[in-house]
Amino acid sequence: MKRLLAAMLLAALALPACADADADDARRRLQQRAEGGEPAAMFLLAHMLADGEGGPPDAAAARAWLARAAELEYPEALQELALSEPDPQRADMLMRAAAHALAHRAHRH
Repeated sequence: MKRLLAAMLLAALALPACADADADDARRRLQQRAEGGEPAAMFLLAHMLADGEGGPPDAAAARAWLARAAELEYPEALQELALSEPDPQRADMLMRAAAHALAHRAHRH
């Protein structure tokens, strides 16, 4: 599932699919786009960092990029944070924010 999501996001960002030989280049390019403020790039970079694709795994950096994407109201990031949140009230708040952000995305397109 993660590989399918990654391929879809890479296609949406107009980046090549991550074959093992190209994963380090894709990770560097995603880092540049994430640093430029693209929440989809932040989300995908978080997964590459967590999984160790294109370089060594970095759980702290992965969590930080996921949080930055969530701060920009990226629905998938909000949902992922909600699913890993131990506090039920905060998890509910994050899931509601994800639904709200997703609804706004649907209205923009």
